[in-house]
Amino acid sequence: MEKDIIALMLQEYERFTRSERKIVDYVLEHQEETQYISITDLSSRCDVAVSTVSLFCRKLKLAGFNDFKLELARAALPARTALREPDSAITPKDPPAAVMGKVLAAAQETLNNAYHMLAEREVSQAADLLWQAGQVVCLGQGNHSVVALAAWAQFSTVSPKFKTIADSHMQTVVLSTLSQGDAVLYFSYSGATHELLEAVEVIRNRGAKLILVTRYPNSPASAYADTVLLCGPNEQPFQFGSTSALIAQLYVLEVLLNEFIRRDPAAAEGNRQSVGKALTQKCV
Repeated sequence: MEKDIIALMLQEYERFTRSERKIVDYVLEHQEETQYISITDLSSRCDVAVSTVSLFCRKLKLAGFNDFKLELARAALPARTALREPDSAITPKDPPAAVMGKVLAAAQETLNNAYHMLAEREVSQAADLLWQAGQVVCLGQGNHSVVALAAWAQFSTVSPKFKTIADSHMQTVVLSTLSQGDAVLYFSYSGATHELLEAVEVIRNRGAKLILVTRYPNSPASAYADTVLLCGPNEQPFQFGSTSALIAQLYVLEVLLNEFIRRDPAAAEGNRQSVGKALTQKCV
């Protein structure tokens, strides 16, 4: 793209429809904020349809809304670099001690934000759904499949009903055999990936429950979830799956695990004793 996205929007402003001009007006006034919101949030704030936002992005010769946010971030990069706090960003000149301290500070801020974003009512409801489910499938895509794997590993020590599947084809197979008494614990930062929305359709058709861990309360998948657990930092478009997002989701996982155990500590301890005894055979 020869011109940055801001210059291009201004150049084409008179050619846009009235609804598309509302998008431009909002983006120009909230340039940095727009980089961190979902397409659903933007459509709501501009009072236009989601399809209008998608069409607007295509008029700018972009692949979609995420591509639009990347271009927006690229246009804002010089200003962000100039305004950044000198002590907050890791630089090539930083010694290891400084890097360690800055990473620690960022992780602490991530956990603090995750704590304040998480709602007690949603946590309790999610734990109840997990406890009542006949089986629970833990899923995620990309970097978040690591969190799904961690969820399966942690919950498997206290209950035999948890499982995970990495292959997207086999995920569909497993989801298509769920019953109304089952649940899916899905980790997705955006709540708007094609894989998640396809999974949501299968889960709804089977009558199973969906627990969604995401950053955006108004994401497309959030509208169909039985409960939504909010967490995650304002991930910059160029981060492509930050460690901070994973840390926030792992915090939510730990909260859910302990809430699940509280519903029947004796059963959880019995399973842990069995697991611990079996695992001792793995050690020298």
